[in-house]
Amino acid sequence: MQKVSEVYEKLYHYTNWDGLVGILQTKTLWATHYKFLNDYSEIILFRDKLVSLMLPHIQEACEELIKQIPSIEQYIKEMGGLDHVVKHETQVIVDAQYGATGDEIYILSFCGQHKNPQINSNGLLSQWRGYGSGGGVAVVFDTKKLEELLDIESKRFEYYPILLADIIYSDDENKLEEEFSKPLSIIADSVKQFFTPEHIKEKKEIDASKGYVPFVSCISRYKHCGFKEENEVRAVVLPTVITQDLLELASRDGATFKPEKERKFRNKNGQLVPYIELFNSIDLELPIERIIVGPHKEKDARAAALRVMLRNTKIEITCSDIPFVG
Repeated sequence: MQKVSEVYEKLYHYTNWDGLVGILQTKTLWATHYKFLNDYSEIILFRDKLVSLMLPHIQEACEELIKQIPSIEQYIKEMGGLDHVVKHETQVIVDAQYGATGDEIYILSFCGQHKNPQINSNGLLSQWRGYGSGGGVAVVFDTKKLEELLDIESKRFEYYPILLADIIYSDDENKLEEEFSKPLSIIADSVKQFFTPEHIKEKKEIDASKGYVPFVSCISRYKHCGFKEENEVRAVVLPTVITQDLLELASRDGATFKPEKERKFRNKNGQLVPYIELFNSIDLELPIERIIVGPHKEKDARAAALRVMLRNTKIEITCSDIPFVG
């Protein structure tokens, strides 16, 4: 998989006025728990797709297992037949993989640089519509420097994993085949270990960890095609929950943990929304190159205020010329 910076030189993060002020004052970006984003199918959308993609691999593994342990065939018949067993076992394994994430997936969204320079200069109308009469802004980042910051973040706190990647939309089978073939192969190899004679007869322990990061990459990059216009790129972070059991295991192995990332909460319409702050260190500077003030009756005044606020920086302030009134 290519680095995002090899595809998009700039990334655009849309937010409202208060969100922008928060970014500028705290010099952090917020990654939000996936269950509180505006797409209710986040992460889980790939579940049925993954089951269908894993079915032939598990079918093959089961058929090979029957050849090596013929007595299993009768058991499979009693359980409803090979097709039923394969489908059931595949669903169980995929759901177990989802469970292994601990439901601790946080996402920070950007829009990739557009092929149309007018959109890059003035922003996406669909995004401005989303902020309505309140108005929005687009914060333009240097992608390569953002990747460097994420690398620093991963070295300072306990994450498993942390990645920046573009989205594969549900109607793009060609891109899915091109970019998911390798991670899906790793996932399949990891899963097939459960259907070997060594595991069935000898109860050999299974190390499925090699399939974990590819699994997270796939489920977090797959999104409904209805959002395609956004051309989304996202940072996906899974902060480790450091329990007492983990600490004891690490201690026995002579290992240590980096600090656990603090979960914070903000109020949204009376609901507490979990999020984490990225890059909240005094020695880090967000690689903001430009801020586009979105359509709003006071957009010029907002731009003027930003120029005063950011007078000692090289951040460019512009206004979108899209005549949207909200």
